[in-house]
Amino acid sequence: MTSILAEINWLAVFAGGIIYMFVGGLWYGPIAGKAWLEEMGMTEEEVKASGSPTGAMIKSFIASLFLTFGMAFLFNMMGITNADWIHGAISGAFMALLIVGAATFPNYAFESKTTRHFIIHLGSTTVAMTLVGAMLAAWQ
Repeated sequence: MTSILAEINWLAVFAGGIIYMFVGGLWYGPIAGKAWLEEMGMTEEEVKASGSPTGAMIKSFIASLFLTFGMAFLFNMMGITNADWIHGAISGAFMALLIVGAATFPNYAFESKTTRHFIIHLGSTTVAMTLVGAMLAAWQ
């Protein structure tokens, strides 16, 4: 395990966190922001009136670093770092859909959230993890 940790490209982990946040900004802004607000039962004015999102963004960035580290760790264990970017992208997408999606869907079901709400969130996660996976595999 020590050798796996030593092989992790920590700069790539940081870059992955930035990629994840960038995708989230686009996803919950121009791409799916209105649909997400509808699912939340909120308006843009209510969001703006709720105060600064800085705290949530810091927590989200920390979570994105953990997620990217986890992906880098798994990629190193599976030898994906010796693959091309396309294999990294496919691996990231599969991790998002089959692990994150399967793990979080029951939360939406028990909280009586809509499938649309779930798809909005999983869409952002899948795009971000696909891009992060491509980057991690390419940046050896």
